[in-house]
Amino acid sequence: MRHFILLLLLFTSVVFNAQTGSVKGKLTDKEYNNEPLAFANVLIKNTTKGTTTDFDGLYELTNLDAGNHTLVFSFVGYETQEIKITIVPGKTTELNVIMNASAASLDEVVITTTTKRESVTALLLEQKKAVEIKTAIGAQELDKKAVSDAAAATLKVTGVNKQEGSSKIYVRGLGDRYNITTLNGLPLPSNDPRNKNIDLSLFSSDIIESVGIGKAFSSYMSSDVSGASIDVVSREMTQKSLFKIGISTGANTQTTFKDFEEIDGANWLGVNSNTKHNIRDLSIYSFDNSYSPNSGKANPNLGLSLNYGKKITLSDESNISVFLVGSFSNKYTFQDGKSDAIVDINDNGDLNVGSIFDTKTYNYEASKMVMGNVVYKMNNNHKLSFNHLFVHSNSQNIQDFVGTTNDIGRDADDNRLVNVLLQTEIQNRLFVNQLMSTNKFGESIDINAAVSYNTIYNDEPDRRKNTFIINNDTNTTRISQSAVRDNSRFYGNLFENNIAGNLNIVKYLGERFENTGKITLGYNGSITDRKFDGIYFDHNFTNPRATFVDVNNLDATFNQNNLNNGVFGIETSRGRNSDDAETYLPQLYDAEKTIHAAYIDAVYNFNDKLTANVGIRAEDIKMDVAWNTNISFPGFSNDSKIALDKQYILPTLNLKYQLNEKVNLRASGSVTYTYPQFKEIAPFTYEGINFQESGNPALEASDNYNGELKFELFPNKSELISIGVFGKLIQNSINRLERNSAVERDFTFDNSGDATVFGAELEGRLDILSITSDDEETSQNLTLGGNVTLMETKLKYDTSNTLFNYTGDSSELEGASPFTVNADVSYRFKINDKETISTLVFNYQSDKVYSIGTNFQENIIEKGVPLLDFVFSHKFNKNLGVKFNAKNLLNPSFDRYRDVPEKLTMNSYKRGTSISAGISYSL
Repeated sequence: MRHFILLLLLFTSVVFNAQTGSVKGKLTDKEYNNEPLAFANVLIKNTTKGTTTDFDGLYELTNLDAGNHTLVFSFVGYETQEIKITIVPGKTTELNVIMNASAASLDEVVITTTTKRESVTALLLEQKKAVEIKTAIGAQELDKKAVSDAAAATLKVTGVNKQEGSSKIYVRGLGDRYNITTLNGLPLPSNDPRNKNIDLSLFSSDIIESVGIGKAFSSYMSSDVSGASIDVVSREMTQKSLFKIGISTGANTQTTFKDFEEIDGANWLGVNSNTKHNIRDLSIYSFDNSYSPNSGKANPNLGLSLNYGKKITLSDESNISVFLVGSFSNKYTFQDGKSDAIVDINDNGDLNVGSIFDTKTYNYEASKMVMGNVVYKMNNNHKLSFNHLFVHSNSQNIQDFVGTTNDIGRDADDNRLVNVLLQTEIQNRLFVNQLMSTNKFGESIDINAAVSYNTIYNDEPDRRKNTFIINNDTNTTRISQSAVRDNSRFYGNLFENNIAGNLNIVKYLGERFENTGKITLGYNGSITDRKFDGIYFDHNFTNPRATFVDVNNLDATFNQNNLNNGVFGIETSRGRNSDDAETYLPQLYDAEKTIHAAYIDAVYNFNDKLTANVGIRAEDIKMDVAWNTNISFPGFSNDSKIALDKQYILPTLNLKYQLNEKVNLRASGSVTYTYPQFKEIAPFTYEGINFQESGNPALEASDNYNGELKFELFPNKSELISIGVFGKLIQNSINRLERNSAVERDFTFDNSGDATVFGAELEGRLDILSITSDDEETSQNLTLGGNVTLMETKLKYDTSNTLFNYTGDSSELEGASPFTVNADVSYRFKINDKETISTLVFNYQSDKVYSIGTNFQENIIEKGVPLLDFVFSHKFNKNLGVKFNAKNLLNPSFDRYRDVPEKLTMNSYKRGTSISAGISYSL
């Protein structure tokens, strides 16, 4: 009987297979020289049966009923193709398809699989299909505009600008504290204790698939934001194999082959293994580094990169892919400028200038990066990914200021000058580990989970400061000492770790590929722990007026012999008693932030035109900061702590109305918050040559109300015209200000009052020329892109509960540029595998507030400057390519000034024009 059943099953199977057939084939990407198109959708029309292509662009559908069928091939950013086929019983039909880019269709299919988010057209279509308002720039455009890192990528987006000389990004006038940065949707720690967000320039373009800028918010995003949520999406392996090597070199017109000074410490690779001091006895001068800078010439810049990828097929549905990237780059820069400061205005209206310096700044940067990505695709429904990123960066900065200060009495014929030399090295080591899982269950449920563990080491080893008096009459230089801190060494060390996790369950209202919307339940959690300490070793000279120095040999003065002879003594900010353990206790603060958030997010398609996204987020956030410093703040001791504990219920709303196939109307509204940063609270003083900055423990969180309306027109596959207006109300806003102090430019932070932001944005990307030959072997394109942002910001001071005396009753917001414009024109010519691209890129930001003024002093203003870059690249074939770019062609002066009431320059310098060329070879 058992044998009979087996024979019956075998016979049934044979008969069934005789009535069915299969289809298989390969999808290729016309936009990428007919490379395989991975993760495209292949569906049988009017059914739920379908699959996705693998890394080789291959697909197969089996057990199809014999007869006529229509196959639907679709992919984000590409034209949907419907092809009729006839399935022959017991046979396999082969059907290969070439996919063309388009941004005008795909209304028939809802895309839920992984997408290739590198091309302009793919990202434009993703923007078109999304319910919320967002913008992204992909790897293809980054390459065309010679964008080297994620920071430069954000500056190509409407309403985004950067504070000159820092890593801070401003979005619609809102700076670092109002933004948030993630990698693949998971949070990142800051590499700088003075900032909330990580320096985006650490992420080289080699690892970037796209950079997304979300200016409107949904409930699944972090709510500690009002400017933008910036998400860097890392690359994955999307082809069978890859090997690519690149080398580049560059020069700067005012730096390369010129005299240059470097800090004695890290080596040429930017590696410093001595990041902590070994001082245990103040009577022993046991510092490892020389006090004197090393003199030489600035060499050309160098860049090296290596990419490797491999996909291993395990079965018809499963595979493992590996993608590795390694790179090294260095850069020499020199700036020659001026720095002034104003102390006050006397009764006669005359300016009392606190200092006038001629400045020379030498900076050497070296960074190394390694990224590894492993993806295990179990089948079409389940995928597991692991990302590891290691970034090692080192920046060595020497500031050599010569001029006058109020510390020295000066007559008209006085020929004495002050020389302040500050040598600063900052070394960062960032480790990022991410594990992500995406899963599809049945036809209507997705469950996605992600967890990350990140650590950052930020070290400032042996920052050296010297202050001298130069007497040009006698041609001598001696020690200056108005305070012991004038000649000092400083060690600062920061360690931060972050554990974060995301979990969401998606229920489609219908089947995955045909539905009226979806409901998402989710959780976001994050625990951040930071430990920071810093210690000064101040050199207290017994008779500074009689201590003459050789500026080219400072170690002849700062040595054990002079310490033994009592020329100077060493003390810390805790004292000078070598036998007291308290003397060696650093200035320190410990901080911890814990966030738990649950949300429900719903997307509903009322009809083919109107889609709504409604969400609500419940968030609990706790932040503790404890410190032990020698600074006391009113109401707080120098050994104290604060605890901020708040709960929020935060609604979000996004509406999209598709007027027709090419036009979207959008509206967005949300409530968010802004927490103070660790460094804005901790009363630890960071000192520069002629400024200092410290925190304010009395800071409180801000509440933000955001709204936006937008019109989008997509004329064709790669074109966009959009117009938007937006508004924000920030209650109890936090601002950087200059307070009254014996120290010039003494900065801190305060809840200054309520702020409003109103603006309009215009963005366009147009194909001026697009010609393709009949055989499609030759094509040429001329593309014009640009965006303009107009803003009006107003900060109304609240003087009822503040320690500071604001100048006037209102101001523009810190960092808010009223007018920003970005523009580029690009020409592309292609013959078969040969391709030439040339692009001219322009950027301008108008004058903006650098710091809020107090005590009758006006705001410090950062002057607007125009920037112009040129990029040229050529591919000789699929393997060999070259690139050339010239940046900062106009070489404007970067200035900060104060209206008092006339403009007085506070800082001024030029960067020079940078030129680079590179060659790459890939297999």
